[in-house]
Amino acid sequence: MHAPASKPPTLKEALVVAAALAAGAWASRDATPDTADPCGLERLPASAALRWRRPPPRPVVLAPFAANDGFRRRTARAPLLERLGESRVVLTSSNSYSEHELATTLRAYVEDHVPRHASDAAANESYYLFGPQFDAALEALVESYAHPACGGAWCARDAFAASFGLAGARSGVSFHTHGSGFGEVLHGRKRWILYPPGDAAPPGFDPDGPTRRWVDDVLPTLRGADLPAHDCVLGPGELLYFPPLWWHATLNLDDHTVFVSSFASDHAREADSGGDLRPGW
Repeated sequence: MHAPASKPPTLKEALVVAAALAAGAWASRDATPDTADPCGLERLPASAALRWRRPPPRPVVLAPFAANDGFRRRTARAPLLERLGESRVVLTSSNSYSEHELATTLRAYVEDHVPRHASDAAANESYYLFGPQFDAALEALVESYAHPACGGAWCARDAFAASFGLAGARSGVSFHTHGSGFGEVLHGRKRWILYPPGDAAPPGFDPDGPTRRWVDDVLPTLRGADLPAHDCVLGPGELLYFPPLWWHATLNLDDHTVFVSSFASDHAREADSGGDLRPGW
């Protein structure tokens, strides 16, 4: 039995306890390995990746993943703008092809563009910070990101290319495909909508349509085999592995959503697989 508190907690103490409880909630959700998330993804402890000589043939969530706690502190809104607010960044359009670019400063992006992410603008008219950056200070920040440790040359550190992202609520990237890799959210939450590889694009595919419009207008009309294979919300402490050529769209859910995707070398991946990328690992 605990003795009664002699005085109520201060605001600072209450905030510390609340943060600890939130972290515990993530950890308890992920405490049991080899269990399925409600969205159907297999969930494994992060250490399981050390046994991956060959890359998994399906998406997997590794959690809890705590290798980037320092990176998370440095990318909170206030310290990020204090240190890197004047860094030059290159924004890309948030449609399927990301073919349009816009140069600005990180501060101008956060203060001017991010608040407009919830608008109903077309994806090819909405700009988004995600991808390689060429500002030396920002590049150094991305270099400090800890990639997941796993077996095989396909996920050696020099086989990864990291892309740093920052966005606001209701932003995202329309359906697209690319090679394999990992996605981690450092702040906020990100919704991943995934379809397995195939010649046909997901139902209602519009390369210039924002993900939020697809979620609002198309998803409620889908039934059976047309539904996504996985529709998942992931947050801090959870790392998603995505195999090559899976269709996916993303939707950020919070005003300050920070994320990193680590793209694996397809050449190293194929070498580890002996050229055979069929299921089985």
